Amino acid sequence: MSPFTRRARVSAALAFGAVGLSLLGSPSQALQGPAASASQSFTARILIGDSDRACTGTLVSQRWVLTAASCFAADGRPAPGKPPVATTVTVGRTDLTQTTTGAVRTAVELVPHPDRDLVLVKLSTGVAGVKPVALATTPVTAGQAVTAAGFGRTKTTWVPSTLHTGAFTASGDGTANIALTPVDDAVICQGDAGGPVLRTNGQIQELVGVAARSWQGGCLGTPATETRTGAVATRTDDVRTWITGIATPVQGDMNGDNKPDLVAVDDAGKLFLYPGTGTGALGTRVQIGTGGWSGASVTHRGDWTGDGMEDVVALISGELRVYANRGDGTLAAPVKIGTLPTGARIVGIGDTTLDGQPDLLATYDDKLYRYAGTSGPVPSLGAPLLIGTGGWNVMTLTAPGDANKDGRVDLLARDTRDGILYSYLGQPNGTFSDRTEFGRAYTVTNRPLLAGAADADRNGVADMWATAGDGTLKFYKGGSDIHGPIDGPSIEVGSGGWGAIRSIS
Repeated sequence: MSPFTRRARVSAALAFGAVGLSLLGSPSQALQGPAASASQSFTARILIGDSDRACTGTLVSQRWVLTAASCFAADGRPAPGKPPVATTVTVGRTDLTQTTTGAVRTAVELVPHPDRDLVLVKLSTGVAGVKPVALATTPVTAGQAVTAAGFGRTKTTWVPSTLHTGAFTASGDGTANIALTPVDDAVICQGDAGGPVLRTNGQIQELVGVAARSWQGGCLGTPATETRTGAVATRTDDVRTWITGIATPVQGDMNGDNKPDLVAVDDAGKLFLYPGTGTGALGTRVQIGTGGWSGASVTHRGDWTGDGMEDVVALISGELRVYANRGDGTLAAPVKIGTLPTGARIVGIGDTTLDGQPDLLATYDDKLYRYAGTSGPVPSLGAPLLIGTGGWNVMTLTAPGDANKDGRVDLLARDTRDGILYSYLGQPNGTFSDRTEFGRAYTVTNRPLLAGAADADRNGVADMWATAGDGTLKFYKGGSDIHGPIDGPSIEVGSGGWGAIRSIS
């Protein structure tokens, strides 16, 4: 009987059974080998229930961990949605006893792959300070050297507290399977299904597979008669698009559902989140600020705290503040990152220089400035760079995202004197092109407030929201090129009450 068949996997599951507190029956496995280095800190320990099952996973973005679907269901097909039992994920700790690094999060959602032993696990909040693994784009070759990493039992320890690694040679057969042959005494043991299988590409470790099953010969608790040590991993390079499509943060998304949202301040100085539905329409608003927002310049576009979630930046009485997103769109206490002149207006433009950091635009003294941001547990702001020398006091700025689909964020600006809307295309040096007319009839009377909606209808094109003079909210579906939208056609997505709103972003 080959270890690389489904029948063998089921037989192994029956043979190994549950063996005690915090230790799981197959297919959960752990790795016997040397202790890992900090370079594998993207590896996660997953505890399902109090002690029901334990697995390993890999951080693929700040808020998502990839692991084996069979960790959550014996047949390898967990139901999508909230995990059926409480699940805790520890990330960024190669030594679980060291609590000064990494983070512990609750799993809030499972997204299983439709036909592969893989599942993406969404964390309650993102993890700052831990770099996600790089994803391979090509399959392993025959005899290629790989490293597997995992928590769990070894040949001598039931519940190790440290991450271990082991060397293997890998070969694929063009299917979802990667056969792993151990080098020296490496062996994948019970407690670490879902652990990363890594290939070194230059100076980068990249994920080529996820540990799926093993014969576990020589592992503590395995019968002495079992001497086979081969294993199988589930291939990941050919499902990279599936992983990134779910795990990559969406511009404009505040509540973590991968749909751009709208933030608004009303005439009572309260701050609200209007969740996007993915169609350009909005759901029922949620109050996220109780008061004191009157007159503030508020924006949201970019992760300022390094946890993969979009935060709110506000200029209040000259004080520039970051309000960290708690993961559901609600806000933590503010952190001051700078001061600006009274009357300045800001817009979170996104990453203008493609350095992975959020940037901020500000208008004051009739000029346009760009501030380079640095995200992290303590966000910061660089010195202002003058990028627009005059005529900006009359402009209303908003950030549409990448309007012309060239990979760079763009800028929209409405001239409040005549209602002409202009586009400024992002340039490689972090500045913007000369303006191009984008639309007309966006007067302050006709369309009081404008907000770039990123890709609110999820069709790959940047969109826009605008309030109307009759107190409604309009959605403008982005055109196929930079010359749209114009003032029509639009869809009414808010039937009334928007006349009481003082700002949108």
